[in-house]
Amino acid sequence: MLLPRMKLALIFDRAFHAMADMHWRMLAGLILFHAVSSWLLLALSGEAELHPPVTFIYWYATTAYTVGYGDLSPQGAAGRLITAIWIFPGAIAAFTTVVAKVLGAIGDIWRARRAGKGDYSKMTDTIILIGYHPARTPKMISELCAELNTSQTLVLVTRQVIADLDSRIRYVQSESLTSADGLARAGAASASRILVYADNDSDTLTATLAASAAAPVTAHIVCFFEDADSARLLAQHCPKVEIVLSSGPEMLARSARDPGSSQVISALTSQLDESATLFSLKWQGAAQSVGKLTQGLLDHRATLLAHQPHGADTPRFNPAAETAVEAGDRLFYVSSARLDQARLAGNA
Repeated sequence: MLLPRMKLALIFDRAFHAMADMHWRMLAGLILFHAVSSWLLLALSGEAELHPPVTFIYWYATTAYTVGYGDLSPQGAAGRLITAIWIFPGAIAAFTTVVAKVLGAIGDIWRARRAGKGDYSKMTDTIILIGYHPARTPKMISELCAELNTSQTLVLVTRQVIADLDSRIRYVQSESLTSADGLARAGAASASRILVYADNDSDTLTATLAASAAAPVTAHIVCFFEDADSARLLAQHCPKVEIVLSSGPEMLARSARDPGSSQVISALTSQLDESATLFSLKWQGAAQSVGKLTQGLLDHRATLLAHQPHGADTPRFNPAAETAVEAGDRLFYVSSARLDQARLAGNA
């Protein structure tokens, strides 16, 4: 007697695992087959109360969910026997299999993302940070998240395995910072901004070249270099990439001549400083003079620092009041918060 029971248990175990491993289409087909066959068997057994399709779907669902309200049930002996032998086991097995597959899929996605194997290629308007430094990268993330739009997502691409992941970012672990697969999973093809801060200038150079090839032409790419020669080499191949050079020696000399200047520059470049921060905007309104725009900025407690005409390589500081600002020009200003261009254009 024990042997048949073991065989029956083995059959049910294999059947359950077969359902759990099957694709969603096959599972849906089996559930549909079981539901239709159950409805036909109940109809043949004379269960008129359960025969209406809507009533049967409701009863079948409550049976599968193991809720059992008790308002509907088979009345005849044949109907009850069919329910006990065929409907109960099949409906409950289908429901538990669906729940197991859904929870398993959610768990797989969560584990993949925690391990840096997630795929964010479907996201748009993302900000990608390439490279990881234990001390500097978390600060960069805080700066970026301080003004991150709700529609934007920050994705970090790195070679390192990060155990304590920042909840504000998405994480892509790649064998190389130039990996096409890693950049694709990070969503480089639809990114709005890409920041490259690698361990050394050589990695920064190659990573920026790879990012430039993968990103759309509208993406703003920024990278950091310690050495001017490496920066010059990149500028020759990617003139549209914005290059940030280390200013340590220059800043040290400036602070010696003008005490406190380093603190002012540090405050201007930090979004976390609530007193004053450097912002820029691309002018989209009608042509205006620098004088009118300066007054408009002052009305919003902001100060104009520089004006960069469209197509110019560098900004012009302290532009003359009669200088014309055309659509596409960029303005740099200091303010405690980013200004709404529509209000600024109205005041101007």
